Amino acid sequence: MLFALNATGMQAADTYEKTLQTGDEHQFAKMYTEALADYDTALGQAENDTERGLALSKKAYIYAYTLKNYPAAKEAAENALKLENTRPVARVTALQALAECQMKATPKDYSAAAKNLETAMKLEGVDWALPGLALSLGDCDRFAGQFDEALIAYKRVLDSTAAKPDLKGIAYLNMGLTYQYDLSNFDQAKESYKKAVELNPALKKEIDEHLARIH
Repeated sequence: MLFALNATGMQAADTYEKTLQTGDEHQFAKMYTEALADYDTALGQAENDTERGLALSKKAYIYAYTLKNYPAAKEAAENALKLENTRPVARVTALQALAECQMKATPKDYSAAAKNLETAMKLEGVDWALPGLALSLGDCDRFAGQFDEALIAYKRVLDSTAAKPDLKGIAYLNMGLTYQYDLSNFDQAKESYKKAVELNPALKKEIDEHLARIH
């Protein structure tokens, strides 16, 4: 059944599943205020902890990665993780969003972020999330000054059959940044940037700016 549309966008539905899907569609359309409202509505419609945790984790993801509202993201993620009877699908995004807060908000706690990401990667049935988690772990290691570990994590993204080309392109970009700015290995940086653009052409402008700094 298709969702009803009008001039103001998609309308929240009368069941949890439909409301959650409408929220996802709003998020995909970059209508974040509407998506957050949908997830709040879904919370009211949820019948178990897994459903509540999933709605909360989706809110946490928008706050952490899009709106950069780390206090709100942390609150939503922690509330999701407090729920006892949740399946891994409801926990993995909350752990990733919480780790993002711990990496980006002040004060930073890279050790706690890495622990949360590693916990998420050990959950059952979340193979689809492993490439994104590995990318986040690589960033965490890099920010913490653990550059060799960061490169290992980025390479896990490249070796993953579940990772899409654009995500692998980002992994190559981040490898290039590590080689260029942290390890001063400019040849490896250039090679990584080249592969990044091949996989994700949208990164070319950003990569050109980094290449211009290599003499």
